[in-house]
Amino acid sequence: MSESEIVKDFLVESYENLDRLDRELVGLEKNPKDTDALAGVFRTIHTIKGTCGFLGFAKLEKVAHVGESLLTLLRDGELTLNPDRTTALLGMVDAVRQMLQEIESTGQDGENDYPELREMLTGLQTPVPGDAVLAPAADTEPAPAPVESKAEAEKDAPASPAKKKSIPCSRGDAPAEVPKGADSRKKLTTQLESLPAENSAA
Repeated sequence: MSESEIVKDFLVESYENLDRLDRELVGLEKNPKDTDALAGVFRTIHTIKGTCGFLGFAKLEKVAHVGESLLTLLRDGELTLNPDRTTALLGMVDAVRQMLQEIESTGQDGENDYPELREMLTGLQTPVPGDAVLAPAADTEPAPAPVESKAEAEKDAPASPAKKKSIPCSRGDAPAEVPKGADSRKKLTTQLESLPAENSAA
């Protein structure tokens, strides 16, 4: 297939996709959370952008790229489709259609790369009040640390060295024999001291 035939097929397919994209964007005005419709719009612009890069239509690729970036955030739920974003996306569709007509008549995508439109589409990628990313305040604050119960705290605390219990010594243990032996020695000493007196009396 020659390059001219590829371009012709690209134009036919792109026109059909843009007509469907117009209808999907109008439907999204009524139901901005229709993820299937958003995914379809994204695929259409993504396909046009990719083919433009292959065929060398740099200006058309630039416009499609910035629109694709906005659609990515909308598709992923990070932004919500509002009237301003819908209007800008419809303006992108009109710009893409104009550039396709330039390609059809001249073989080039024209001289206009729509800087104002691209700037608008870029600015609309910034979250605003009402976007899903701003709604849940709890998601942006760290959750409080769970309160640990006394039983869990005692379980997690390092074990302290156990105190040695004082076990009373029995009569057969060595410490219990010390005072007994001392009494015996004292008694024996007393007996020895009394021996000379007994001998002298004899």
